[in-house]
Amino acid sequence: MKNFCYLALAMVLFACHSDKHSRFGNETETETSTGTANKTKKKPAGKKVAASVGAAIIGERVSPGTVIRSGPKGDVIATLADYIPVHCAPAKDGWYPVSVDIDISAAEYTKPLFRKGRKFKVNGVDAGVLEKDIRLPVATNGEKMWANLSGYTEKKNIRGGTVIETALVNYLREHKEHREEDMQAFISNFKLEEDKTLRPYTLYFNYESGIDDPSPLYRIVLVCQGKQLIGVVHSRPLQLPGATTRRLQRNFTIHYFNGIEKSLQEDFAGKFNKFIVSVD
Repeated sequence: MKNFCYLALAMVLFACHSDKHSRFGNETETETSTGTANKTKKKPAGKKVAASVGAAIIGERVSPGTVIRSGPKGDVIATLADYIPVHCAPAKDGWYPVSVDIDISAAEYTKPLFRKGRKFKVNGVDAGVLEKDIRLPVATNGEKMWANLSGYTEKKNIRGGTVIETALVNYLREHKEHREEDMQAFISNFKLEEDKTLRPYTLYFNYESGIDDPSPLYRIVLVCQGKQLIGVVHSRPLQLPGATTRRLQRNFTIHYFNGIEKSLQEDFAGKFNKFIVSVD
């Protein structure tokens, strides 16, 4: 069953070639400037299958020749290499606000004016070139230094298989029994975190990009109870055929799968609403 699970995931993420996964190693470092806040007790999920499904997809990945612009149809700031990880805020009118952290030197950290033609890397991997002189915000965690390159790119430049909402819909088409164990390959591949604060529910989640909000809330939450996936909480548009939709506090929506008892739906919604209005 697990072998089928991995095969299905590979088909869903058709654009995510394993050789390109391995180039980036630990991509969690690309999240450091997004301002992600730890709002719950959490730990990485699905470690037991991580080695089998390849490096985690942290953020979306771009297509060859992707350019970042100063605004929709604005000046070109940079050109990115194929499959570079970026963070995307929700798309609007065919454009994604995007952000990527590039490696810099100690000298650049003290004088962050970057010149046209400068080639840059992401976590040591060749990632693109600047197309104009630009001053960028810089940061450090004491171990490495980076500059935040942000702008806009056309929606067509983002690989659809690396957009978690798209990948989840496709994955659930192949895993219709909604068992928690069947979701582990997806959880691991997108490096979702695990939280059991809202007992008896187990949540597997990621956060929003942090581009629009320096203290982002959830983006996707897989809600499991009794070893079964009972629903999906989301902040961005998501369509799950046959599911029952309910609005939650702070602009979240949950899709409950067919057959979930009404009392269980009410219990989770109440606990989630109470929790989510209490966080910053």
